[in-house]
Amino acid sequence: MFDRIGTDNGRSGLYFAAALTAFLLSFIVMASSKWTNNIFYAFIALPGLVFLIKQRGAGIFSDKLGLAWLVFLLWFLVPAAIAGASQFYKHIAYVALFVFVVAGVTSQDFFRTDTFARALFWIIALYVFGYAAYAYQTGIFAFGSRVALLPGRMENVIYTSIWLFCALALAMPGWVRNRRWVEALAAVVLSLIAVSFVMQTRTALVGAAFLFTAWAVWGLRRYPRVAGIGLLVCALAGVVTLLLVKDAAWFHLLFARGDSFRSELFWVMVGEWQNCGWLLGCGVEFHTDKLLGGYMPIQHPHNIFVALGLYSGGVSLVLFLVIVVMSLVQAIRLRDPWGLYLACALVMLNFDGSKLVGNPDELWPLVLLPAALVMGRGLQEKRRAAL
Repeated sequence: MFDRIGTDNGRSGLYFAAALTAFLLSFIVMASSKWTNNIFYAFIALPGLVFLIKQRGAGIFSDKLGLAWLVFLLWFLVPAAIAGASQFYKHIAYVALFVFVVAGVTSQDFFRTDTFARALFWIIALYVFGYAAYAYQTGIFAFGSRVALLPGRMENVIYTSIWLFCALALAMPGWVRNRRWVEALAAVVLSLIAVSFVMQTRTALVGAAFLFTAWAVWGLRRYPRVAGIGLLVCALAGVVTLLLVKDAAWFHLLFARGDSFRSELFWVMVGEWQNCGWLLGCGVEFHTDKLLGGYMPIQHPHNIFVALGLYSGGVSLVLFLVIVVMSLVQAIRLRDPWGLYLACALVMLNFDGSKLVGNPDELWPLVLLPAALVMGRGLQEKRRAAL
């Protein structure tokens, strides 16, 4: 029998929910990674470890998805040992603590409230548009040019645009359920403006296409007549919008940067992975000396799946895909909106992701957080069934 610690009635669960919320906000309001890391170490990792020990794992390791996460994280000990990278052991521990604390001892219901979902979306939107207005006003960026950097921990506009659409995916079910049509429409329109005009990130447009397709399929299955009319209206609005902006300079800039060498980058990094060996990859500290286009250094694969294989081997990639499939199946079964958040993030990170296991970075709120919350929802259901 589980006690109340870690359930949605426990004070400890609410404490970790508050600490996790502060952790997420630090990505926006803090100027460097220092405070983000400190919040994680002091208020999540250390107290969470105490509660996980006290609760004997909080039921995580009797859960299939929890075991899959354990095997996945233990595998990273292999490339860490081969590379002799002592620092990487610390990174494995950090990720393990984050995932297991969020899933096992954090209030799950808190993160599924309409208030949280709406607040997350509007805070990110305010962050983007607020800084854009300041940047345009002060001349940091010219109006219509790309706002290439944002303040705070989430300065990478690509990751920020991904987070914006993930938050949109999380909030939409609440807007639909409560018939907040005006707010929902405003959120969609502002999201498209943010990624196409302000941040000009094509990766997020791929995410938008995925998300809108998922909504369309759901709508056509549940309310075929209304959804059909809605799709026609949206298609007409899209055509009109394209006609209005097709000659605008910012619209051409959005597609004038070439393909950002993504195709060449993919094959270069897959080739490096093949040369090192499909099973173990090239090691956690690998850096390629290949150049894109013959002159541009490569920093990372810009693909979360290739990164897993390249740095830690095909085994880690397969194990991660198992976790993803199990998580999405569980999310569908429990109608958990964090599943769509996770799916949306992974679609976009297919173009801009890097190492998953490391110090707290942008991939934590994009991948680790939703995956852990999906697992936590399953654990929550088991606990409630056992009471």
